[in-house]
Amino acid sequence: MIQIEELRKELKRYPAKVAEIYLKRFLEKQKAQSGEGNPATLRRVKAIENFRVFLNTYFSHYFSTEFGEQQLELIEDIQAFAGKKGRGPMKIIRALSRGFGKSTILSLCGVMWLVLRRDWHFVIMVSASLTQAKGFLQKIVDECEDNELLISDFPELRPAKDQKGQNVAWNDLDIVFRGGARIIAKGFLNAIRGTRYRQYRPDALIVDDPDEEKDVESDSRMQKKYRWFDRAALKLGAQWGIDVVLSYTTLSPNCVGEVIYNDTKKYWDWNRKKFSAIGTRPDGSEYSTWEAGAPLSMLVKEREVDPISFARERQNVILAEIDQKFKGRIQAYEFVRPESFEGWTLGLAVDLSLGKTQRSDYSAIVGVGLSPQGKFYELYSDIARRPPDQIQIDLVKALRAFPWTVAGVETSGGQEYFLDAFKRHLEDWNELCVNPNIGQGLTPGDRIIVPMVGIPNTGDKIKRIEGALQTIVATGLMLLRSDSHLLFEMLNEFPYKKLDGPDALEMAHRLIVEQMGNMISIVTPEQLAKARERESGLRQESQVTIGKSIEQLRREQLRRRGY
Repeated sequence: MIQIEELRKELKRYPAKVAEIYLKRFLEKQKAQSGEGNPATLRRVKAIENFRVFLNTYFSHYFSTEFGEQQLELIEDIQAFAGKKGRGPMKIIRALSRGFGKSTILSLCGVMWLVLRRDWHFVIMVSASLTQAKGFLQKIVDECEDNELLISDFPELRPAKDQKGQNVAWNDLDIVFRGGARIIAKGFLNAIRGTRYRQYRPDALIVDDPDEEKDVESDSRMQKKYRWFDRAALKLGAQWGIDVVLSYTTLSPNCVGEVIYNDTKKYWDWNRKKFSAIGTRPDGSEYSTWEAGAPLSMLVKEREVDPISFARERQNVILAEIDQKFKGRIQAYEFVRPESFEGWTLGLAVDLSLGKTQRSDYSAIVGVGLSPQGKFYELYSDIARRPPDQIQIDLVKALRAFPWTVAGVETSGGQEYFLDAFKRHLEDWNELCVNPNIGQGLTPGDRIIVPMVGIPNTGDKIKRIEGALQTIVATGLMLLRSDSHLLFEMLNEFPYKKLDGPDALEMAHRLIVEQMGNMISIVTPEQLAKARERESGLRQESQVTIGKSIEQLRREQLRRRGY
């Protein structure tokens, strides 16, 4: 142990006030370790050293039962933030069960403990709404006013006073403590850039329950929240950076917590973990991860009443709603372009959205191929918000990507004009390809000679998509590319995500099955294989009909265009 005189010599190079404060704390700690000193000092020193002791000493009125697995691990997580010197900023994300005390441990006790330790000087607390964030600060104010033992041992938690003897800030929006620390409340999308307090920029960001049900139902709002979090919240802090703790309960696959938890490339430096209310032992038996506060019998009954909500709020697992026909049933494959598409039938469909804003729907360009073996493979997907002129550009790109048999554009809702305009655009394109005087580096081989048709859609969109795709997706007769992430997400969460991708997928499938000149009505892969082997004399029970050949359609199209 360092001798007092040696310590005094070391402290001479620091300002007198700094040296005095450090020496006082050192002596208090030394006395506490040796068992000397008054009870308040001993209690204070032990609580500052250990977060669990701090909880048991000053907040036992919140925790009347023994801690469970989730609480103990969260306590260890908060303890890991102690001792800021010598480490870089830490970012952790935890999916915790609702009702297991996560907000009390983190947003109340954990924040106060790290402020008292002076590991954090300026904390910003964020929640889904400002009202929720203010609720967290109000609890801190209440404890600092009513918890007599806490204030007696830590008078620095009293409100700071200005020269007139008035509180600097002491409300549910902004707290300034006598010890010099500050905590403010913010809701998602609130102005947050440039925030600072005295010489401190924010050094801790606590995000507790970042979403509400109404948020996750709006794709445009969630996009704004993702951007705000990335571009505003995570950019806070000084040159050192900022500590971040995000705790959430899984509401939906698109909630902020799930997006960060699952995107290990973008948020590569985050420590992440999920917890469940009911755990499973190696022998398959179940147990409560907090038996004292949430017995297994109670949790099992809750699960029986509402398994969907239980899975999300208690287990942090997304289960399919009763009307989610595709969730968990989609099969994917690694796309490798075949040397030839001989024997394939390829259809490309466009679901239009002509808006330009964040609130508008996506436009979706999706292509499907029917293999000679009778399986449908999604070959191409381009889903984005874009204006009509960009759709034309991207559609040309899609048409050049594969040797499509037929392509179609949705014409419902007065959108026929886009198809007419695009046909004229294709004629201009092909003229550039065959006219060497115009140039632009195009050759006759770049011509786009694909039948373009209108696709009328009537009736209920959801029922149409389910009726066409549910069986073939569930049985593995329709596979998506493994890199078509947005299309997979839309179909997996159907009908609660945007419908544009699945809508285009259904139309591409329909082009192959119903609208082609050599149309095939699929019954089974075996029947399809037989139909491929024979071009005429088909039996009626095969339910396969053959119309014009692909070459006939192409020749007719060329004649119409004057080639």
